[in-house]
Amino acid sequence: MRLSKRTEYGVMATARLADRARSGPGYLQSREIAENEQLPGKFLESILLALKSAGILESKVGAGGGYRLIRDADELTIGEIVGVLETSTAKSDDAEAPTDTVGRRTLNLLNERIDQAFHAKVGSMTIADVLNQLDAKPAAKPAATPSVNPVTPATARPMPSFTGNSVR
Repeated sequence: MRLSKRTEYGVMATARLADRARSGPGYLQSREIAENEQLPGKFLESILLALKSAGILESKVGAGGGYRLIRDADELTIGEIVGVLETSTAKSDDAEAPTDTVGRRTLNLLNERIDQAFHAKVGSMTIADVLNQLDAKPAAKPAATPSVNPVTPATARPMPSFTGNSVR
């Protein structure tokens, strides 16, 4: 199972806002979140508005404005965020499809089991749980660049002269 980009970006933005809330009150502009998390700005704005409509975030216009969490990170679950961002786009496509076929019933059963497993293992985690686990695990260091052995003066060859005086 893979989450949609919409949901992935929503979880990332919510984690960024929760991390900000840990350091004190304040708002983050969507532009700041997009730059820090390397997300597309206009798409992120629509995600933040959906989270605001769900009562997870609030926004403030003007100087010092932006978005902030209004839910406690200790109570806000990954499952709630996924529920807000996934259900609004996924379920409406099959509204006209028959539900009594063996294939459809099979898919419905599999989707129910996937939902149950997701909520049992990941969906019940809170944003604070995730941030606490990140704090306990150091961030991955960027891959080291190969070192280049500089040429030392003792092993350097003399540069040829282009004035007619050759070095031989």
